[in-house]
Amino acid sequence: MRRVIEKTNPFYDIPRFAFGFEHIHEGVRLLDYGCGDGWFGKNLLRWKKVDYHGVDKDADLTKANGEPFSIQPIRERLPFEADSFDVATIFEVLEHIHDQSAVLREIHRVLKPGGTLIVSTPKKNILSFLDAGNLKFVFPRMHRVFYRMRHSAEEYRYRYVDNPYGLVGNVEKEKSWHQHFTEAEMRSLLSDNGFRVDEMDGAGLFSPLMEIPPFDRFFPQGMRNRDSYKFDQRMLFCRATKIV
Repeated sequence: MRRVIEKTNPFYDIPRFAFGFEHIHEGVRLLDYGCGDGWFGKNLLRWKKVDYHGVDKDADLTKANGEPFSIQPIRERLPFEADSFDVATIFEVLEHIHDQSAVLREIHRVLKPGGTLIVSTPKKNILSFLDAGNLKFVFPRMHRVFYRMRHSAEEYRYRYVDNPYGLVGNVEKEKSWHQHFTEAEMRSLLSDNGFRVDEMDGAGLFSPLMEIPPFDRFFPQGMRNRDSYKFDQRMLFCRATKIV
């Protein structure tokens, strides 16, 4: 990572959140798009006073969050007025979305003029083929067998065949691929949807090799952090500004 992140950053072990934390200031109204169960918001509020609002397409996650702040399920249009947020985050979400421009246009609509967008996605690199998120698409039969063994046939059907939210696991059915971006692709996507890129960064390179079971237990967090902050090839981070 090119930006210097101090170990005092409460999200130091999770570089995408650490990068976001650097750009989220006290008192802002924050939209966390694709927030899941709100883990980032819950922990962010321990360190900064912000008006946090999370949204996610998977309504099962939003029902189960049990947190005292706002998390809402969404379909297409965000349930917020135009020009109503100072900052929007979209961590590890764009790569799951079929119509990325439609989502970015909605985020653009609800951000205030000059508002900040913070993005993280996988970055194209020499080890992208090791992305475990694509095994279900490359080897669907093998994935089905192992998932059913670990969980159940019913849960497999619910999550991967008849998901009520239009998802295959956590990827939209129309997308059917866990996408990796180049810096040029990200700049073009954001520029086309009304954002000016102010900072581009990244983290890691060898971490996919460190996450393969059962070998993952031989790589402590300190070793993973060294990989994250020495290299900038696995993850892509971006800070952008709403300009139109």
